[in-house]
Amino acid sequence: MTDITTLSFAQKSRRLSPMYAAYFTLFGVFTPYLARYLTAQGLTPQQIGVIVATVFGVNVFAPFLFTLISDRTGQRLPLIRIGYVLMGVFYLLALKSGDFFWYLTVFGLFGVFMSAVLPQMEGVALIVLGKDRSRYGQIRLWGSAGYVVIVWTLGAALDRYPVTILPVIGAVLCGLMWASTWLIPKETRLRAEDRTASKGLENAFIDWPQVVILMAVVFLWQLGLAPYNTFFDLFLKDRGFSATTIGFLISFGSICEIVVFLFIASWFQRFSERLLIVFALGITVVRWVLLANLEQSFALALLIQGMHALTFGVVHSVAIHRVGRLFPPSRQGFGQGLYVSMGMGVGLICGNLIAGWLWQGTGIVYWFAAAMALVATLLAYYGFKPIRSQG
Repeated sequence: MTDITTLSFAQKSRRLSPMYAAYFTLFGVFTPYLARYLTAQGLTPQQIGVIVATVFGVNVFAPFLFTLISDRTGQRLPLIRIGYVLMGVFYLLALKSGDFFWYLTVFGLFGVFMSAVLPQMEGVALIVLGKDRSRYGQIRLWGSAGYVVIVWTLGAALDRYPVTILPVIGAVLCGLMWASTWLIPKETRLRAEDRTASKGLENAFIDWPQVVILMAVVFLWQLGLAPYNTFFDLFLKDRGFSATTIGFLISFGSICEIVVFLFIASWFQRFSERLLIVFALGITVVRWVLLANLEQSFALALLIQGMHALTFGVVHSVAIHRVGRLFPPSRQGFGQGLYVSMGMGVGLICGNLIAGWLWQGTGIVYWFAAAMALVATLLAYYGFKPIRSQG
């Protein structure tokens, strides 16, 4: 049995990176093109908004399906593997033609397990990384790399092939995700004596006011990201951008995000979490305002996507880093589950419902996104305080 405390960072990276690469490659198949797929099945923008809101809305409760078990037993990998298999099954079922309620059910169940495995992945990564936790971004960047490759490749493929290729590719990726987990050390759980020692003390060390403020910022941030995740493809398509160009633009945003993940560890040493997230959210406000006024300028679209490095790369890294410090090791599954629940759950379900209601092919949805990012910026500026590290 591998002792994870003796592994070098390079060894940890080789074991964790494939899991992140496969998971977020699947994300690149699913998220940017789901609206296009559902449009091809004859669904309306309002119906699409409800389905996407449901997929991400299950994050409100789904992360805790596995969390209660994993935090008690420390056994996360078996649960992750079960989740990957069920994701592949439900994604394949989307190939069967159906009505609105069929796709709502299939993609809703897919979303349940997609969100249930994510906090377990993050918990595994933080435990394996241990003292190298600040270098999390260097692991996460492989997820962005996979996302870049698949989005760009699919953008070109969808100019030539029907959108029905998406569920097939997604199911194959679920299989690769399952296979990647066998590279991770089996002993990624807290020892029983460590869990016993922390029992009764863990809540005393959690700065709950700061947890609430962080989750509120994450909620507002994801409210603004929802219109981008769901309607960016259609927004650019309505302005004459080809699928190949759209795929490149989405990929370019993730490439810029990778650059952030390469340097974020050193930034944590030089700057406070508060400064990093306030700056990133402020740039996000500018990004959504520019996008709301975008017409047919490829150069402006490229600039807007370059800002994704801050919109997602920095904000997500700060959030993960801060959760890792706010919660003790024995509660990491719960902390990551709460982050996913409030951000990708409550934030995205509300954001997608509002975006579907506002969507008219105009920039109004991105004015809404800018307003939410502005409130998040102010809350982080006035609300973030120093916290006691959990080690």
